[in-house]
Amino acid sequence: MPILEIDYDKCNLCKNCINECPSYFSIEKDQEQIVFNDPSNLCNLCGRCICRCPTDAILHKNMGEVLTFEGVKDPSTLISYNALNSFMMAKRSIRRYKKKKIPREVIEKVLTSMKYAPTGANIRTLRCTIISDNNIIKELSNSIMDEIISSSNPKYSERMRNAKELGFDAIFYQAPHVLIIHSMNSNDAMNATIALTYGMLSAQSLGLGTCWIGLAHGVLASNKDIKEKIAEIKDYVWGVVTIGYPAQIFYRVPPRPSIKTKGLDELD
Repeated sequence: MPILEIDYDKCNLCKNCINECPSYFSIEKDQEQIVFNDPSNLCNLCGRCICRCPTDAILHKNMGEVLTFEGVKDPSTLISYNALNSFMMAKRSIRRYKKKKIPREVIEKVLTSMKYAPTGANIRTLRCTIISDNNIIKELSNSIMDEIISSSNPKYSERMRNAKELGFDAIFYQAPHVLIIHSMNSNDAMNATIALTYGMLSAQSLGLGTCWIGLAHGVLASNKDIKEKIAEIKDYVWGVVTIGYPAQIFYRVPPRPSIKTKGLDELD
């Protein structure tokens, strides 16, 4: 049980933990103490009780590092809407990369951002495989293009056939790294999508570019041989992105249609 008990020397009986999770926290009125009770070990370890405790009185173990920093109590003070919105609008899918490899410590920063992405029921079963060997990336790309060509999908097969004749990587665009997110959990699709979005935005803040490769995802999700023999993955594959230093500059944001929305007229 990672959440152990309450440090009563610190607890000020604010009851934030009870308000946050009344299923497991309660108060013993005789002793006027907060107690944590999870006899069936059903707590999903979201850590919200730990974050809500103003005196850090909830004792726990094996849950990872607990962080605090200026602005954590009011995230709106960390970055303005205009700055964040401009940053997100500037996000482009990069299909031309420099040959330079990304240092490990930079990739680890991207992965750190991904681990804080929200997940349904705090399920944390996602895994990442990063392929950095140029020969493996090329083999994987060629195999995916061959699979698409053999599918006779008129939208893509002719394009892939022409790309192969020209020696052009129409899957990964000669990116220095390919990141594949996967898991053994058949319900991780949305969790993976959110995590990859966190990762792509984090990468941009570090001067990196990314691109979601839907064709690679589709083939790896359906072709067991390519997935296991080349990518060396046996899990469900939920997403594939390229990542590297961009060799492209974009001078403006392209037009996008508004999201059709009901209910706005009911708001003041």
